[in-house]
Amino acid sequence: MNKDEIKAKYDEVGGVLQKSLDEAKSVHLSGDEEQGELKDIIATLEEINDNFQKEIAKLQSSSEWDKFCIAFFGETNAGKSTIIESLRIIYDEETRQIEMMKQKQDGVALLSKHTDNYNALLNELKELNRYIDEKEKKFPLVNTLKSIGFVVLGFAIAFVLSIAGLI
Repeated sequence: MNKDEIKAKYDEVGGVLQKSLDEAKSVHLSGDEEQGELKDIIATLEEINDNFQKEIAKLQSSSEWDKFCIAFFGETNAGKSTIIESLRIIYDEETRQIEMMKQKQDGVALLSKHTDNYNALLNELKELNRYIDEKEKKFPLVNTLKSIGFVVLGFAIAFVLSIAGLI
């Protein structure tokens, strides 16, 4: 936002306050109690409007930048960063758009790298399967053990190891 946009926002809010005050003044009530309540409301609105106008004048006279700066402080995990990021999204901040584009490009590059790694691993597994198939053809005993099943093979290995005293 530039100075003119900020001033326009202040004027907009000030106009809403003044309009509310004018509408409250134009109301006519018949009862004394209602009139008293209305006078209290009008007095409160006038006080709010006066304070707002004074604050606006003070802010406009002390403004040194073309941009309105706000500082957030508070405890850890209080939500400061969430508010800041929400404002960046709402106002479609240019640097955030650049960051998001870079993150998207980095994500695509990382996904491509992972896909390449996955395909390389898949090819290695296919080669390993081909190698195992070749060995199974050369050694029929492996096919026999394979047909018995890996469970029996596991029991056999465990039995041999226990006889050898390794387990």
